[in-house]
Amino acid sequence: MFVPHFMISAMNHVPVPSCDTGCRILLRRLAFPALLLCSIPLHAQTTLQHTDRTSDTHIAPAYFGPNAFPVPEMLDDAVSRELEVKVRGDWFRGDYGDHTGSLMASLRVPVFTSRANLVVWMPVIEGYHLSTRWVEHAPVDPTLKRRGSTIGTMFVSTDILLMRESRRRPAMAVRAAMKTAAEDDWTTARYYDCPGYFFDMSFGKDFAIRKGVLKSLRLGVSGGFLCWQTDNARQNDATMYAAKVTARFRHLTIAQDVRGYFGWEHNGDCPAVAKTSVEARFGHFSPFAEYQKGLHDYPFQQFSVGLKVAFDILSKQRGQKK
Repeated sequence: MFVPHFMISAMNHVPVPSCDTGCRILLRRLAFPALLLCSIPLHAQTTLQHTDRTSDTHIAPAYFGPNAFPVPEMLDDAVSRELEVKVRGDWFRGDYGDHTGSLMASLRVPVFTSRANLVVWMPVIEGYHLSTRWVEHAPVDPTLKRRGSTIGTMFVSTDILLMRESRRRPAMAVRAAMKTAAEDDWTTARYYDCPGYFFDMSFGKDFAIRKGVLKSLRLGVSGGFLCWQTDNARQNDATMYAAKVTARFRHLTIAQDVRGYFGWEHNGDCPAVAKTSVEARFGHFSPFAEYQKGLHDYPFQQFSVGLKVAFDILSKQRGQKK
């Protein structure tokens, strides 16, 4: 069982931070579901054969497909009162001449309050073309087919807003997430056939701009812990980090972030990326475009276009009760 046992005893001794009225009660109600989410037993489908704990497993972002365990999106300003459905098409151009196309889908659901969201996301389908250079670089059997398609790994998270933003203090949010083992054969090095999880905390603050077309500027930072199983004897623990700047106009939002994590093996497990995104909102619909560049241990450039649809279901539910 791949379970963070230290969480169970630690939760009883962690002080609840000072926050808005009702935050303390919300934490107590949601602490157990968050623990339960990250304590589900997950087992790899294929037994990995690495037994020497001093050797590198090469189960790391630098040697697998771009969707295996990508650097998580930043949580800042993400907890919402809206039901959100997002569909995104991605094209990855690899530094070793490989190409990957995938269809990403995500669902964000408010859990009876605007302070907590349940989020599910995954690459629904992925198609790939492996180059000779990539096969030589990654732990792939050179006799395997160079072209193919596969189903992606599912991620599930609980996002909780601990403290709302005020004039003098930033917003504070936490997230607990897990990933499942791969559904398809892991020998093509597209996905890890092993579970993983991560926890992070983010802080974000809006600054109003009253000049020109720019309405506000938001600054956000986050940090956390990320872990994935590498073989039957060990796991890779990593420290997460992220920083983000968001500029909001009347119907347009432009954001730039830098994200990454540091694994302990230091052999392809320290990915860093920078992403630029542009999003326009028209009522419930928000088309967007993104470009992401791998800076270290993530040998891919990502080009994305997609559509987000959001509805404020909490306000509608309260209206019906009245």
